[in-house]
Amino acid sequence: MIRANCGCVWHAAVLGVLCAGGVMLGALWAPHARAQSPDRADAPRTASDSSSRGSAHPSRAARWRRMRQKKAQNIAPPEPTFVQRAMSAVADIGGAVVPHRFILNIPQLDVAGFHPVFGGLEGNAGTTAGILYEPPFWQGKDRLAEVQVLGSLRRYYGAGLRFGGIAGPYVGYTYARYRHRPREQFYGLGIDSQAESKAGFRLNQGVVGGLLGRTIGPSALVGGHVSYQVNRYGDGYGDSPTVADQFGTDLSGVGTDLDYLMIGGFFELDVRDAPYDRAFGHRFAPTEPRLRGVSLDASRGFYLATELTHNLNVGQQDLDFTRFTLDVREFLPIQEGLLHGFSFRQFASVTHSGGNRVPFYRLQSIGGARSLRGYSSGRFRDRNVLLVNAEVRCQIWHWLDMAVFGDAGQVFRTFRTVDLDDPRLGYGLGFRIKNDGKTLGRIDVARGREGWTLHTDLGSLF
Repeated sequence: MIRANCGCVWHAAVLGVLCAGGVMLGALWAPHARAQSPDRADAPRTASDSSSRGSAHPSRAARWRRMRQKKAQNIAPPEPTFVQRAMSAVADIGGAVVPHRFILNIPQLDVAGFHPVFGGLEGNAGTTAGILYEPPFWQGKDRLAEVQVLGSLRRYYGAGLRFGGIAGPYVGYTYARYRHRPREQFYGLGIDSQAESKAGFRLNQGVVGGLLGRTIGPSALVGGHVSYQVNRYGDGYGDSPTVADQFGTDLSGVGTDLDYLMIGGFFELDVRDAPYDRAFGHRFAPTEPRLRGVSLDASRGFYLATELTHNLNVGQQDLDFTRFTLDVREFLPIQEGLLHGFSFRQFASVTHSGGNRVPFYRLQSIGGARSLRGYSSGRFRDRNVLLVNAEVRCQIWHWLDMAVFGDAGQVFRTFRTVDLDDPRLGYGLGFRIKNDGKTLGRIDVARGREGWTLHTDLGSLF
């Protein structure tokens, strides 16, 4: 009896030990078994499962992958708009914007230095186009050589050449140009001239000369120029009466061919933040328009240019005259980092004549897209000119700027007769088409005393 009880006790002890060992082994094995079990939801999928090949129930990731691949195969690039195609074409073509000229650089047409060019004729030429030739053997940052031929549908035409270079602090070049202007307009002298008194005339003008300057630091230039100018006057084309019929033959310059030897000096200070490099020869132009119409699209800085030129008439001393010009421009950003701001220009021209006579077509004038907007080109003429331009400019698209502007101008014979309380005013709204920081062209809608006027031009006004 005692043995039986002892045996039972021994068997129970063995079973207890085995059960305890099984429990301990199960506890140790369970984490490893969970990590290896393919039935767990968090277990990694096999290659067959992830790619769903040979599986009746592909995973969610595999289904999304197939949907993305199918969508990518059906996606087509969006069609560019007309504006996007036009701007892309301009960007691919490229070109240079210089005062009132746009020189295209088309690889397919760029044969041995030839380039299409638009603009470049003054007066009432209208749309102008031509060919510019730049000899490849004389091109570079410090060299300039160009020959151009221009024409318009209004029978204006012209030709010109420039050749020069930079040596150290010195800049110099020679130039020659000819202009045939058959439809010029004259409304009389003074600020009170009437639009109804318009008369037409023809002027063929040629000039040849040279310019030499020296830079002073990075921003200043001082120098002089000498040139010879010929003027051939005649009756204009069109229905307008002649100047002689409208204003009489006593008007200085009527029916007279005059030649001038012009000798002058200039000073220029430029501290503007031009957004692109200024190529040699584009910043400086010969004789009177040399310091005008420089288009650099600045947003900050200051520009000052002054010039004194004596015009010595060949043959008649009573037609000699001396002219002084001053051109000041300021650019003020409204807020740092924003592409808009204020722009101002003040221009003055004073002419002194010992014989008290100046040919009417050599007088300074204001009016048109490049000076007093709201009036026709050359609307007011006299010995002396005062002009103020102001614009508020802002960017409304990456290739389009807008400007609200106001202009005020006055012409007068002497300072004793000037009436600063009654200038001619023009105001309006304009848009500028830009590419790579350059103003390609502009459209200005302006109003003056004589009504609304639409002006189109190449480059900026200032």
